Amino acid sequence: HWCRWHRGGNHGAVTLPQLGYFSFTTLATLGLGDILPLSPLARSLVVLEARVGQLFPVILIVRLVTLEIQYQRNRER
Repeated sequence: HWCRWHRGGNHGAVTLPQLGYFSFTTLATLGLGDILPLSPLARSLVVLEARVGQLFPVILIVRLVTLEIQYQRNRER
């Protein structure tokens, strides 16, 4: 397995809903530690998701501000 669920001393394979939970905690930078990536590839993917997850809102906000500035300039003409 490339990822392991750990809660209350129980270890086991991870289900799809648990992976969704893990993805959310990664994107929210909570890092609760109850699901751990085991392989180097899984760890690299978690780092990639965390970085992209932090950049996405920044890019979205910059795009919205740019659209508003263009709208205001076009209205002034």
